[in-house]
Amino acid sequence: MPSNARQRWRPKKRWTSPPPRSPVAAPASNDALRRATEGAARVAWNRFGSWPRRVAILALLLAGIGLWVTHLESVDWRGMGTALAAMPLDRLWWATGLTATSYLAYSSIDLLARRVTGHAVRASSTLLIGFVSHACALNLGPAGAGFRFRLYMSHGVDAVRATAIWLFNIATNWIGFAAVAGTALAGGWIHLPDDWGLITHASRLAGLALLGSLIAYFVLCMKAHGHAWSLFGHRIMLPTPSVAAMQCALSSANWLLLAGVIAALLPSGVPFSAVLGALLASAIALAVIDVPAGLGVTETVFLAMLGSLVPVHELLAALLAYRALYFGGPLLLALALYAGIESRRLVNRRAAVHGE
Repeated sequence: MPSNARQRWRPKKRWTSPPPRSPVAAPASNDALRRATEGAARVAWNRFGSWPRRVAILALLLAGIGLWVTHLESVDWRGMGTALAAMPLDRLWWATGLTATSYLAYSSIDLLARRVTGHAVRASSTLLIGFVSHACALNLGPAGAGFRFRLYMSHGVDAVRATAIWLFNIATNWIGFAAVAGTALAGGWIHLPDDWGLITHASRLAGLALLGSLIAYFVLCMKAHGHAWSLFGHRIMLPTPSVAAMQCALSSANWLLLAGVIAALLPSGVPFSAVLGALLASAIALAVIDVPAGLGVTETVFLAMLGSLVPVHELLAALLAYRALYFGGPLLLALALYAGIESRRLVNRRAAVHGE
């Protein structure tokens, strides 16, 4: 038989290696994940600006710690424990329900980002990623951004798109803050302590400025959506007016629900506007002094603004319950879900390698 005939009838080899994966579904490489996570960390660090500003932030942090220690000296610890143990169950149930609704509202921002960026991750998985990322970011600060990058990139989302989702979440959060704080301050619904002096008198102007910036954002979205700009090396594109409206609605709902969690845990008779004002003030403080979970900063602001309305031991008991419900519980659930996602990913990878 001629050699070409033998070559024609030679049986084909059977490959035992797994078939190549689709480039869309393939998980991101470790190098890409590392670069994305490091980039998020650099953005978080550069947010603090130059070294003089970092020194000023450290000085403010130390001053806050000093004020916190001063308040702690007057705390009735036995009374706080008694108030925490005697907290009615209906308060805890209301706070738990509001916490779940708040996390659902914030996780839905990732669904909105899915619509904007056009990634192919399923809606249910997107909500799960949003929940895990939000719970970790609240407790771990800028380091929590790594969870969002890890989860999205393991679902086939590239680093550029994952960064866009992260920035979209940050922008949406502050859009809602501007809407809620601007409306409350401009309407005179939040009464700051009289001894805050000039800040109290300027609060209405600050509210009008926030509302003005929000209106400017909506006008830009109407006039220039689809146009791209380059900002700090990132390509920024404004969303459509409908997306901007949904950003404002979801984030505003989250801020109001968050204040509702704390209000539900406080004794009856504390005005919701006072709780909302303390929450918004603590958010401003945390934007300057970025402490993971706001430890110490949130308590200091609430003591300064609500200390005359609620006994200190009852206020601290409510804040302790708030931390357990809104920070501790969701973090434990998020870490368990993250461990499950990672273990399932490893099982799928091993199955693909062995051709199962």
